[in-house]
Amino acid sequence: MKVSGTRRLRVAIVSGDSQFADGLARWIAVHDGALEVVLSVANWGDLLNDPGFPTDLAVVDAASSQRKSIESRVRTIRASGTAVLVVTAADPDDDPQRALSAGAFTVLEKSVPFGLIDEMARGALGLPLAPPSDTAPDPTPGRR
Repeated sequence: MKVSGTRRLRVAIVSGDSQFADGLARWIAVHDGALEVVLSVANWGDLLNDPGFPTDLAVVDAASSQRKSIESRVRTIRASGTAVLVVTAADPDDDPQRALSAGAFTVLEKSVPFGLIDEMARGALGLPLAPPSDTAPDPTPGRR
C-alpha cells in the first residue's frame, strides 16, 4: 500500500494499556507525517464495531482479548484488507509464529522503542522504513 499524494495512511491501535496506546499515538503524530492514528480502542470487539474500521493498519496488542486467539484476530483483521502488526508483553507462553502464520507483518515486544514500531508499521504498509526527517540537513551543497 502506498501513500498517494498527501493522503496519510490510517492507523488503529488496539490495546488496553492506555500508556502504551497514547504514547505510540503521540510518537506517530510528532514523528511520522505519512501515518495518522485515527482510532485507539481498548479491546478487539471495539475495533470491529468502530465506524472508523477498517483502517490501513492495525497495531494489535496480543492481550486485547482473552476469548479470541491472536490467530483469529489477525485473520479477521486481514480479511478486511488491513495490515496487522502485533505487539506483546514479554511472555514465554506467547508464540510469535502463531500471529505471523495468520498474516501479521511482524510481532514486537511492547517494550521496544516507538520508533521501531513505527518503522515496522511503515514496512507493513509498503513505505520506506525511515520517515523523512524534518531536522536532517538538506543534502544539496550549500544548503542546510
